[in-house]
Parts: sequence; C-alpha cells; structure tokens
Amino acid sequence: MEYIKEERIKNIDLIKENVYVLLDFDKTITSYDSLDSWAVAGMAADEGCEVEVNKLYEKYRPIEMDYNISYEEKYKQMETWYNSCMNLYYKYHLNKDKLKKVVKNSNIVFRKGAKEFLKYTYENNIPVVILSAGVGSVIKEFLKEKKCFFDNIFLISNTFIYNENGNAYGLENSLIHTMNKTVEGHLKGKRKEEFDKRPYRLLFGDTIEDINMTPKKDIEKTIKIGFLDQELENLQVYKEKFDIVLTKENATFDNVRKIIKI
Repeated sequence: MEYIKEERIKNIDLIKENVYVLLDFDKTITSYDSLDSWAVAGMAADEGCEVEVNKLYEKYRPIEMDYNISYEEKYKQMETWYNSCMNLYYKYHLNKDKLKKVVKNSNIVFRKGAKEFLKYTYENNIPVVILSAGVGSVIKEFLKEKKCFFDNIFLISNTFIYNENGNAYGLENSLIHTMNKTVEGHLKGKRKEEFDKRPYRLLFGDTIEDINMTPKKDIEKTIKIGFLDQELENLQVYKEKFDIVLTKENATFDNVRKIIKI
C-alpha cells in the first residue's frame, strides 16, 4: 500500500535544478531481503566472522526497529552493535582484495527501480548523497561492479583503512551508526556549494532515524520517503514521520517516480 501526504507534495515545487537526493543504502537502495553490507563484509574475513556478525544482527536488529525504546537507550545499543561488528572485522582480518571478490559474487540486490533511479539522477545532473551506516567499502565496490557509481554520487559511510597486508584496521572517519546519521559536517568546499545551491531534497530511508540525515532546519524543504517492507506494526509512526510511506510490493523506486515527477 501507499500513504501520501498530498498537501506536502503539492506545496514543494520540485524541478531537476532545485533538488538533490539523500539515500540510505541497506534495505533502501537494496531490497529488504538482500544481503546487507555488514554481512557481505563478514564474508571477506577469516572463517567465523560471518557467523558472529549475523548473531549480532539477530540480536540488535529488533532493537533498531523498536520505537518503544528511548532514544538514549537505542543510541547506546546501536553504538555497541556497530563497534562490535567493526572489532570482529579487525579480529578476523577482513582483507581488501578478498572484499572485492566477495562483493562481485555476493547476493546484494537492488530494490526495484533503484539502479534506474540512480542512472536518471546522473543523466539529469541531480546530485546524490548516499549516507549509510553500513560498510562504505562494500557499497562502493557494489556500485562500481554494477556500473552505477556515477560522478554525481557522494558516498558517506564506514570506509575501511588497510595495513600493508591489505587487512582492515580502522575507518577513514568516525563511526556512523543508525542514531548519528547526518549530512551536516560531511559536505565541504565545492561539494557543499553545489548542494547549497539546491534548496530542496528527496530523502529515502527504511528506518525512522534515516530522517535525521537532513538537518532539522531543512526538514520543511525535504520530502521524506519511507520504505516499510516488514514490521508493519510500525506503520502509524512511519505515516506520522514520513511524507510518503510505501509498503511491501509498493515499496519501489518506480512507484516513487510515479508519485513525484521531476
């Protein structure tokens, strides 16, 4: 099903020249049942890592999707989850060359219409920020492999740095997790000027916290699209927070483009 705040959409006059796009990656650009970037990264480490990463997912994903938990408690739990995953990658020697091979053969699947949407933004000079609390090293390799890591895309995510043996030992920047995702502070110089020229934005996410990708001061100039494939018990809060909510079979980029024409 689809839920649309019609007046919100009508009151924002979007054209190709005045908008940019903010995108989450895991379960937003990719389908709900796709492998996520954390699981794929675990496959690029020594035996045992993937199993432990999946155990952490089973423990913490329900917490991530529970909107009855306080902000403070969820923040603490998400920080613990993400740091635990990173420590596993370092412990099990996640390797740069192995990562490339794993991504090439992995079962990461685009959400319907996502690849075409990225191509459309490129062809129409619409800037895109992919802001992900996933593994940027996986995301970049995946987009390159699919030939859609276009020049208009700016990736902000957890990207590894490697030692002389090609093993991950840290991140290029501070850890990004579900609760601290924001575009503020990441766009600088000419890149920031490019985005600042565009007053409106389309924001796509699969969790309520994805809304925080855009600063609060810009929220009225942002059309927020939420994909809710499962956990339909959260539908009411999604309808309150997002301007467009698409569920199950309707949760595609094709349907977004039918609703919002730019």
